[in-house]
Amino acid sequence: MFCGKIVCVGRNYRSHAAEMKAEEPSEPVLFLKPASSLIGNREPILLPRSIGRVDHEAELAVIIGKRCKSVGADQALRHVSHLAVFNDVTAREMQSMAKAKGLPWTLSKGIDTFSPMSDPRLIGDVDDLQALDIELKVNGVTRQWGNTSEMIFPVAELIAYISRWMRLDEGDIVATGTPGGVGAIWPGDLVEIEISEVGRLANPVRSL
Repeated sequence: MFCGKIVCVGRNYRSHAAEMKAEEPSEPVLFLKPASSLIGNREPILLPRSIGRVDHEAELAVIIGKRCKSVGADQALRHVSHLAVFNDVTAREMQSMAKAKGLPWTLSKGIDTFSPMSDPRLIGDVDDLQALDIELKVNGVTRQWGNTSEMIFPVAELIAYISRWMRLDEGDIVATGTPGGVGAIWPGDLVEIEISEVGRLANPVRSL
């Protein structure tokens, strides 16, 4: 399935907003990642040398199955075909420096291999998008745990909001935010994420 863009949502879990010492947003915070950053299950996350700290961020991703523009929340999920496990890998030091200078931080999110995603699962196979457990482990140790019920903006509201401003096309990915517990990954680590009813994602970390 062709992906034209990855739309990501920042600070969509109160626990993550708190750990980042950021205010809870009054409306969704959006940023984009290039489709060229996508990799699949078991493919390595490649860390460029001297990049500094890089963090994991476990997320539920929804994949658009039918073009939508200015849809209401009550119709939004009709435009979703699949779900997937997603890791919004972030070059944290690079991001922090850009923020401190008031500059965009696209580069910190868009590096090649910084968007691992599992094989998609049909949305019809999942009972309730707002009742899914999310767990991330690094080398077998749990780092992140949360539930999609903790989202500040539920999935349907996110799609409605995004489609108000930009058209979502078939194959586009919406990454819906991460719960608290983000942390650093290093070459030699194995990052594993499981979202109940959706699937699993595992990626080794290597130095580039």
